[in-house]
Amino acid sequence: MSNRLPNKVRTMLLGITLSAIGNGLVLPYLFIYLHNVRGISSALAGVIVGYGAFSSLVISPLVGNMIDHWGPKPVLLIALVISGLGYGLWGWVHTASQAFLVITICSFGQSAMWPAQGAINTELTPENLRERVYGAQFAVLNLGIGIGGLISSSIVHLDNSRSFQHLFWGDGISFWVYFFVVLTLGRTGHRSKEERHENKKLEGGWIDVIRDRTFVKVWFVALFGIFFSYSQLEVGFAAFSTSVGKLPPSHIAWAYAANTLVIACFQLWVVKKIELMPRAKAMGIAAIFWAFAWLALSFAGLFTNVALIMVIICQVIFSFGEMFWSPTLPSITNQLAPDHLRGRYNAAGGNSWQIALILGPATAGTMLGAKLHWLWLGALFIGLSLVALAAFRLKIPARATE
Repeated sequence: MSNRLPNKVRTMLLGITLSAIGNGLVLPYLFIYLHNVRGISSALAGVIVGYGAFSSLVISPLVGNMIDHWGPKPVLLIALVISGLGYGLWGWVHTASQAFLVITICSFGQSAMWPAQGAINTELTPENLRERVYGAQFAVLNLGIGIGGLISSSIVHLDNSRSFQHLFWGDGISFWVYFFVVLTLGRTGHRSKEERHENKKLEGGWIDVIRDRTFVKVWFVALFGIFFSYSQLEVGFAAFSTSVGKLPPSHIAWAYAANTLVIACFQLWVVKKIELMPRAKAMGIAAIFWAFAWLALSFAGLFTNVALIMVIICQVIFSFGEMFWSPTLPSITNQLAPDHLRGRYNAAGGNSWQIALILGPATAGTMLGAKLHWLWLGALFIGLSLVALAAFRLKIPARATE
């Protein structure tokens, strides 16, 4: 059996890379833009970011239904149009009310984009290559983000709001570029009338997803793993680095660039290691890396003269956790998902991200706004240690090898 990724998967990876360059332009800066440029308080800025995840959560069940009924491609195309509009509108945001409106649009687009994108790649890839395709997807995603981050670091200036506007407009355009790449896939990801009829006879709805006890356990491990890690980056990591580590915002982009460069270089090597171990073990290893990444960040607050070095080390360690986690969680989700419920399973997997991203930014913004920096970091370290223990105890069915 060939270990080469299908050509249409490579086309998807091209679109993901181009879109990721746009993501990289703005990834480190949303909280800074809202708080430092537009004058919105740190606590309210954290609530706005968390509210975005809540908006995604509300629409997610409908997204799962649409993917299973119509197929992932039409859902992805609609999501890219909405995302391009939403992220472009950030450049005109001046008030908190405008920010709530724009992040709602962005969240609707992103809530549909990620599960639809995952479902297409799953349809195009045999199960024994799942880690490889998700690993390649994550590698090119981070390569694009790294390129965008380097571009943004040379453009953005805290005292120049126009520079932030240009970055958000560039991000919006990148989604529309991805839209045209997806159009080249032909009928991939569409459901014919006969397929829709057949799926309707098979599907049991969301109740079947909830009754899958193994998936529910994985879902909770994912929820807390993401809460103590990814959900703390946009607000918590950025705020700690600038307010406690005394770093200028432009330096944060270098830490993200180091993160993405390591992932782009080592992701496929890590995938080969993951393929030789139980998938649940890979999730536990990811949580351990993240715990030590936050430990490294604490030194940026203790020794501000080496803060830049420590935040870069933090993100390098964090990247290894990402490289174990990102190919593994979607592989488990799609391993457990029946074909006719794949959209719902992927949407439910996305919900673990969304709920964590509701709680994480709001929690970090509140705690850091109250000067509870060290309590925040200690809670992250302990929480991830418990997540690692829970992941090691998961019992996942053996993966297919043929």
